[in-house]
Amino acid sequence: MEEKKPIKLSLTSFIMIIIIIILIMGGIIYYLLINKPNVDVSPTNTQNEIETPKNVTPTPEVSKKLTMTEEEFPKVDGATAMLPMVGEITKAVLGYNDEQSQKYLDENTQGKSAKVYSSLIKKEKDLIFVSEPSDDILKQAKEANVEFDMTGIGRDGFVFIVNKDNPVNSLTIEQIRKIYTGEITNWKQVGGNDEDIVAFQREQNSGSQNLMEKMVMKGTKMKDAPSGLMIASMEGLIDSVSKNYDGGKSSIGYSIYLYAKEQYVKDNIKFLSIDGVYPSDETIADGSYPLSKIVYAITRKDVPQDSSVRTLIDWLLTDEGQKIVVAGGYSKLK
Repeated sequence: MEEKKPIKLSLTSFIMIIIIIILIMGGIIYYLLINKPNVDVSPTNTQNEIETPKNVTPTPEVSKKLTMTEEEFPKVDGATAMLPMVGEITKAVLGYNDEQSQKYLDENTQGKSAKVYSSLIKKEKDLIFVSEPSDDILKQAKEANVEFDMTGIGRDGFVFIVNKDNPVNSLTIEQIRKIYTGEITNWKQVGGNDEDIVAFQREQNSGSQNLMEKMVMKGTKMKDAPSGLMIASMEGLIDSVSKNYDGGKSSIGYSIYLYAKEQYVKDNIKFLSIDGVYPSDETIADGSYPLSKIVYAITRKDVPQDSSVRTLIDWLLTDEGQKIVVAGGYSKLK
């Protein structure tokens, strides 16, 4: 029998086999690498996945700037005291300068609360900035099948003013109520001079008259004012109290804090403390002044949720929007 000889590999063949094995292994490793699961385990991305699940809409940045074109900007109006804030809104959102802002106010706003509410009810305007509506205005809205959607955007105060020469510096709400029912008729009854009190009022459905009825009188009927004591405008009432004649020195009246402090300033009047608290930016902002009030952005409930009206209202509640409310003279919401 012939003896089998062992197979001998040449050095070249051996090297070729090694190379082939290396190539095969390399191919396997490459395949595994390019087909591994696409997972990023870096700390930053892992944290983001936890904080922002895909099925939850991220909260928008509260300091985001809002810009609109003139075509996008809502049809707005506001009560007299709130028009400067409307002007600040046009500067921030439309990029207007002072002159353009004033032109906008002159051409698009009227300033009387009753008229402003009427424009919203009649759908001539879609957004108004005012104090809360009177019962009469709510009745008008109901008759027109209109519902208001009210959003508080800032704080202001309802103030009582007297002539600066009046020695009385403070009254209680109860004393004011009795003055306007005719129960208190002389300043000496509340620590002042022996002079008859001349109590000015505003016309029905004005913003300040509504506040007077709701915040002070609270259902108690006011004494009917003679025609000479029923004043049609806030500036007219302030002028009447500031006079040193025609009963000005012995008079009392009421207004909106911001308006009397910054918009129609008369050196011859002073604010009264109410229940021992003087109206100031600080006492109105923290609510310690008893006649602090909310100012509102009001639209109709039928205005679409995706409208520029809703966008503007939502923005006014952000940090950036509240800066504009403050620039307009109001205290921001706490």
